[in-house]
Amino acid sequence: RSWFTLVSAPLNETAPATRRRSEWGAMAGMDCLIGFVGKDFAIVAADMNAARSIMVYSQDEDKILKLDSHKLLAVGGDAADCIQEPDFFKKNMDLYAMRNGVPLSTHAAANYMRGEKSYNLRRRMSQVDMLLAGYDKDVGPSLYFIDYLASMQKLDKASHGYGGFFVNSLLDTHWKPDLTEAEALTLLESCFKEIQKRFMISMPNFTIKIVDANGVRTVPRASS
Repeated sequence: RSWFTLVSAPLNETAPATRRRSEWGAMAGMDCLIGFVGKDFAIVAADMNAARSIMVYSQDEDKILKLDSHKLLAVGGDAADCIQEPDFFKKNMDLYAMRNGVPLSTHAAANYMRGEKSYNLRRRMSQVDMLLAGYDKDVGPSLYFIDYLASMQKLDKASHGYGGFFVNSLLDTHWKPDLTEAEALTLLESCFKEIQKRFMISMPNFTIKIVDANGVRTVPRASS
């Protein structure tokens, strides 16, 4: 092989992967996930668009998975990975609960997910951003930010996607530790209005779910 072939081959081989990462970055940004903790609950919201490239397939997609009676997982990213990976996590967490007679805590679940994503990062990398919300009896509500590169952090408030660029300032300004449920819903509606006003992509519908001491529930919106 010539010197030119040896030098140029790696560049040609990496170019498609680079393009794929760039394309996925644009796709992942089109999902909007918002979450924060309140006085005695954690709340997460997600847009309901199912889209790829320039086309929207539907606007009734539920992107918030119920992992167990006191955990919610909001996901955004590649459409196939957003089904496969959360389902894999849920089944393994269910298996752990069956074997040990006790479910994973929210903190343990976040570390388990982070560990799996880190292990697979250079093997069979999944392209999913996540917000994990949960409620534990001795800890209370908690929220964990997990991205597709296996970064994980416990936060009071967080967001994923381009929508986060528009709502982070609202969360910084209006979030407080003793937020009531009514105040949380008002804050979320302010976030939705800001996204619908400023963001170039139409996001008319959002799902809102809450987890507290009584479990998980969906909150209906007055208007969508």
